[in-house]
Amino acid sequence: MATFLTPELIQQAKRLIESAAQLEGFVPGEGSLTPRFTIVSEAPGRVEAETGHGFMGPAGQELNTWLAELDVTRDEIYMTGAVRARPFATLKGRKRDRKPTRAEENAFAPLLDAELAALPAANDLLVPLGNTGLQRLIGPGETVGNRHGQLFSSAIRYWQGDHYEWTQRQYRLFAMFHPSYTRRFPSKRALLAADLATLRQLL
Repeated sequence: MATFLTPELIQQAKRLIESAAQLEGFVPGEGSLTPRFTIVSEAPGRVEAETGHGFMGPAGQELNTWLAELDVTRDEIYMTGAVRARPFATLKGRKRDRKPTRAEENAFAPLLDAELAALPAANDLLVPLGNTGLQRLIGPGETVGNRHGQLFSSAIRYWQGDHYEWTQRQYRLFAMFHPSYTRRFPSKRALLAADLATLRQLL
């Protein structure tokens, strides 16, 4: 699948990962360059870091079910995220996934900024999955619990070396719970079904 990332940005990311003690694997954004929508998630897990592709583990199986309900294939969307390597912590000699730090999000920000800026105007629908994806786009005060299932237009944040600014461009956003969250909390299934139905109508 194709990526919006340039060879220079890919090398920049790989150098960053090599210099970090608690990051591993590299997962570039990939998919259609004229996507029906763009997924913005948090960070890769173990399986994604091993394969170099997004959503290949249990959360990916859940995502595949969602895409089938939307009548959309992976070849028709673009998948990216706030951080492009697996953040891990070591506990009793075993690596465990962890939430990325703000510093890690900032370090990878130029990759996401470049990808979203390259989206054609007709393909501006962003689907952040989970709070990290949503907050990376529109600020730390936002939550998927408040925003899920609603289509809205907004500028998004981009990294300016030591702080975030807002794009002049407006994007369409439709936030959803992360697939790993809905796997852990079946009580959210009714909300998920309603959100998928709304997104299908939008598409």
